[in-house]
Amino acid sequence: MKSVRTLLALLCLTLAGYTVAEAPIAVAMPKKARGLIVAAALSFEGAPYVYGGIDPWGFDCSGLVYRVFLQTLGVALPRTALEQYDFREPIDAAKLQPGDLLFFNTTGPISHVGIYEGEGVFIHAASEGSKRGVIESSLSDGYWAGAFAGAGRIIPPAEYLGLVLSASLGPSLGTEDFLRGVRGSLGVAYRILGLEAGLELRPEYDASLGDFRLPLVLAVGIDRRLKVFAGPAVTFGSPDLGGNRGYEPQGGLLATAGVEYTFLRFRIGDLEAGIAGELVYNRYVPEAPADIASDSAARLRAGLGLSLRTGM
Repeated sequence: MKSVRTLLALLCLTLAGYTVAEAPIAVAMPKKARGLIVAAALSFEGAPYVYGGIDPWGFDCSGLVYRVFLQTLGVALPRTALEQYDFREPIDAAKLQPGDLLFFNTTGPISHVGIYEGEGVFIHAASEGSKRGVIESSLSDGYWAGAFAGAGRIIPPAEYLGLVLSASLGPSLGTEDFLRGVRGSLGVAYRILGLEAGLELRPEYDASLGDFRLPLVLAVGIDRRLKVFAGPAVTFGSPDLGGNRGYEPQGGLLATAGVEYTFLRFRIGDLEAGIAGELVYNRYVPEAPADIASDSAARLRAGLGLSLRTGM
């Protein structure tokens, strides 16, 4: 009977929430959300331990975390401790805040998870020991201190303003000249409705055309990997694609447009870094009669570079 109730609860909770791609998850008021997470976890204190459980009739460790985040934020996290460990944003233990996750090596690598309350205390669903079920424990306890394997953040820190700062730098590539020039970006965005919308300054030097272009674009991040952007640009120099084939740079709201994808991500200290590629269209009109190959080479370029981002 308990297994039936657990399956029904899992189905209902999953239908009520949604699965997200990666942490940290944007929330409007991180400090308030963290308080709700801790309060929800404490409300289940005393519930028994049940392997695979996700409801007040019984929880396992990751089931408690799953239920708390789904109930408070409407977010369906990965279901196991190891999957939650892979999903989280890694943080140092010194930067723990209430509502963050603690991971432990108990019966195996990353086999236990709990929710940090603050002051060195966490709440979790213990499967063995003098107390079983949903209990509070101290991180300074010898057993838990020895088994501690890392901490993670699911939502931004309490003082988070919702702003994302980003920068990138790298070569630009083309068909006329493979190594076409250099490009960069510097931007700020605000997280809203699951997207990151903001402004970016994206300077680029084009050695093939012999000009310097300074676009200011509206950029929208679909997630932390995929971004689209478009906007006006100022061009310095007289664009020329060799053989005296000149071009007139065009302005307007769509002088520049493109898409960027970060295909490799890693961390450098507190910064999230990545290797990003982009495909950009720059609006140029040829002074000579149209030539599809030359005009496409002038207008289209690819880019590759190192990107950095941080939240504040």
